[in-house]
Amino acid sequence: MTIPDAEPLIICLRAYAEAGLSTPFIPKGSNGQPKKHRTPRASPWTLVFDTETTTDAGQSLRFGAYQVRHGEALRDGGLFYDPDALTAGELATLTRHAEAHGLKLLTRESFVEDVFYGVGYELRATIVGLNLPFDIARVAIDHASARGDMRGGFSFKLSADKRRPRVQVKHLSARTSLIRFSAPFRQRQARSERKRGDRNPVRRGFFVDVRTFAAAQFTRSFTLEALADFLEVKHPKHPTDEHGKTLTDEYVAYGLRDVQTTWECYVELARRYKTLGLTDTPPPMVYSEASIGKGYLKAMGVKPWREVQPDVPPKMLATILSAYFGGRSEVRIRRELRQVVLCDFLSMYPTVCTLMNLWEFVVADGMTWRDGTSEIRAYLEAINLAGLQRQDTWRLMRVLVQLEPIADIFPVRAPYADEGQATIGLNYLSSDKPLWFTLADCIASKLSTGQPPKILQALIFDPGQAQAGLSPTLISGKRDYRVDPVADDLFKRLIELRHTVKERLEQSPKSERDGLDAEQNALKIAANATSYGVFVEINVKEKAKRSGVAVHTGQAASYMVETINAEVPGRYFHPLLATLITGAARLMLAITERLVSDEGLEWAFCDTDSMAIAKPDWMGEADFQARVGRIVAWFAELNPYDFPGSILKVEKVNFGLDSPGVHEPLYCWAVSAKRYALFNLDPDGRPILRKAMAHGLGHIRAPYGADDQARNIPPPTMELGKIGVELWQHDLWWTIASAALAGHPDKVRLDYHAALNTPALSRYAATTPPLLKWFDPFNRNLPYARQVKPFGFLMAPFADPFFDGAGDGPDAASTPTRGRMKPPRQFRPIAPFSPPYSG
Repeated sequence: MTIPDAEPLIICLRAYAEAGLSTPFIPKGSNGQPKKHRTPRASPWTLVFDTETTTDAGQSLRFGAYQVRHGEALRDGGLFYDPDALTAGELATLTRHAEAHGLKLLTRESFVEDVFYGVGYELRATIVGLNLPFDIARVAIDHASARGDMRGGFSFKLSADKRRPRVQVKHLSARTSLIRFSAPFRQRQARSERKRGDRNPVRRGFFVDVRTFAAAQFTRSFTLEALADFLEVKHPKHPTDEHGKTLTDEYVAYGLRDVQTTWECYVELARRYKTLGLTDTPPPMVYSEASIGKGYLKAMGVKPWREVQPDVPPKMLATILSAYFGGRSEVRIRRELRQVVLCDFLSMYPTVCTLMNLWEFVVADGMTWRDGTSEIRAYLEAINLAGLQRQDTWRLMRVLVQLEPIADIFPVRAPYADEGQATIGLNYLSSDKPLWFTLADCIASKLSTGQPPKILQALIFDPGQAQAGLSPTLISGKRDYRVDPVADDLFKRLIELRHTVKERLEQSPKSERDGLDAEQNALKIAANATSYGVFVEINVKEKAKRSGVAVHTGQAASYMVETINAEVPGRYFHPLLATLITGAARLMLAITERLVSDEGLEWAFCDTDSMAIAKPDWMGEADFQARVGRIVAWFAELNPYDFPGSILKVEKVNFGLDSPGVHEPLYCWAVSAKRYALFNLDPDGRPILRKAMAHGLGHIRAPYGADDQARNIPPPTMELGKIGVELWQHDLWWTIASAALAGHPDKVRLDYHAALNTPALSRYAATTPPLLKWFDPFNRNLPYARQVKPFGFLMAPFADPFFDGAGDGPDAASTPTRGRMKPPRQFRPIAPFSPPYSG
């Protein structure tokens, strides 16, 4: 095969950088061995609080509400306020409301001393809120950048008493922050303890952000209003339009109601979480779905791979990581209206884990690797579609291959656009330098080109013996859901359990469906959380100063770089598993692609575990469906579970809304990876959106809501959550699809709603010290109450990209008197946050 001459492209490969962080202190007993660590436990006390703030850029505390509970019994409740933020009349309103309802009324200072520290710290209470970082920052009186392993976060001073510990908050994602108390400014050990050399651990506290806790259990983000509705709590959130206005009894009641709603959501979330049986991973330790996955591994006594095999050479880790590329997402038919059938794989990552029997590696006391070059060359030469249909073939794919690519098709990470960031694409690749890939990627290339890649070296990986001390656990705390980590494959068991629950769900009365749906969702999260993410977890931590870090590669000699960041592997980091899993998933898509081609069909897009198979214009409907059926049926032989059927499924979106068993012609309009819409046509030939992706639009605030819908666009015919977009995104896709149907896709009307003539807005949050530093010019010379504070959020209109920011002010382009002229700084307008539409 000849490939046209092309300019050489610089490609990017993953490396392994040793963290270079100091070793943490590990307490040891009298025998010199590390002391057994016991997970600290919260007391039965709970503090729930929420704050209401000004609506200017400072978003400073006006008043707040709180509840103190012992178990579920309410022991104390009240209001607190900033004396400098309220007028005499507003304070009178607050006082009157507290007296009328038997509530305490405290100043901010008293609340901090008597409740936040008196209960939350001294009594080891669980401190609960929704968006806790924001509320903690409102009751603080000062902040600084955090140090140590919380570097990159904030350290909040809440009390003038130096003996009180500060509160450290480090933003991790839109859903998650680490929150803890710092070490107090006092001696933690008694004299007798100091003589014995004992060291008491720092009391870090127990914080639960309800938003984080809910996202971990349901893999989606919630507002308090949406969460209360989803959980169907007794006291849902009340709406209000009084933010920033003169304080009224109604607004005070609104603040109190928020605390009650937050408490009820927390109780329901804790109840559901308790059914998982993860007693060694209490709610304050749940940060994401991965926390649940780790909780199950911990419950079974699974020791992390890097703990049982710490002596793996860095060069081997680098070799493994250089072959890691993640999931495949691609558009093949771009900006062309086509009829499709959307198919997706049954739990792709757990399924390939099961087929390759990777659970053996998870519970092993280590792994070995051996040269298998001759064996793998023969294997690759002989492999074909028939061989890939046998399940035992997949157990032979626990292999990494070094090769010299010559017009082979492989995933390539490169900056494809001029000066753009490196992204991954599937390309013809030729290289005079050896590169590492998974054996699965080599097979995928052969399926596409017809030629096996040139193998220089192959490493076959084998698991060691099962670890000692493993013990069975009950998934979701149910006796029927027992898993023995030695005898059972956890990935296989979880998918089979979920299938059983889903069958019961379809046959059960409506009164039982909510509970069964929650159960199958918990099993889905457990399967996904234990079958991929935890194995490739790498956390970036900021060091105190730039220092040398050793970088190891799979292609060349190691070298040193100076950096302020350190890459720290997660607890269950196992890069071989992550690399093999994603490589096998890409092979599943490559097999599908080959089958599609062999059937004379095309495909519009693929996305990690799914592919939209496109109908040629000349082909009849019955013939098209029959060919898709044969592709789906091919994968039945690869079903590793104890229930029948193919692991490739035709999604429900392909069937009619009113006739679930009848195929309804489904059309696709794809723009780029993860940007596509699928729709049916109504009797008038207008689109009915069934599924859409709005990748890249999530940061834009909704310009209008359901109370101000576009007049000439039909409302959605199904729940927006099932379509996958917000209302304004639905309308935008509907307009794009309509233009495509009318034959003018380049002329899309954008005047169907007046709000589209206003600037696009995003919500800007000052979640890190560098982001907050943007406001240094604004904050300068302002009292603390009026400054933009950590975790404050503002509106950020998008400026014209051609505007260079020249002019007066901190963002003005400057002309130096010496040296090279600096490029103009980007213009970033901001405004106080105003939520007319919260999505």
